[in-house]
Amino acid sequence: MAIDITSRYQRNETALVTDRNGNLQLAILHRAPTDQSLRVTDYRWRADERVDDIAARYYGSESSWWMYAEANPTILDWTQVPAGQQIMVPRGLA
Repeated sequence: MAIDITSRYQRNETALVTDRNGNLQLAILHRAPTDQSLRVTDYRWRADERVDDIAARYYGSESSWWMYAEANPTILDWTQVPAGQQIMVPRGLA
């Protein structure tokens, strides 16, 4: 199983695991957290913006919004970001 490049799991590995019924299933393995230094762009959210618009602008893919969602864990509902909210948009490892 190939993981799509726009998936939030693109850096994870896959493996065959045995489920509770003894059947082999292909699964995505969780990665252990690591310390990282990211280069970020500060961005101020505008009224009526959507997560897919920002993702397309910065990453070229509407479905890659999870990349900046992970960098801003205090925002729990990305459908209700208030205008003027400042977010960090990761641009790569420093």
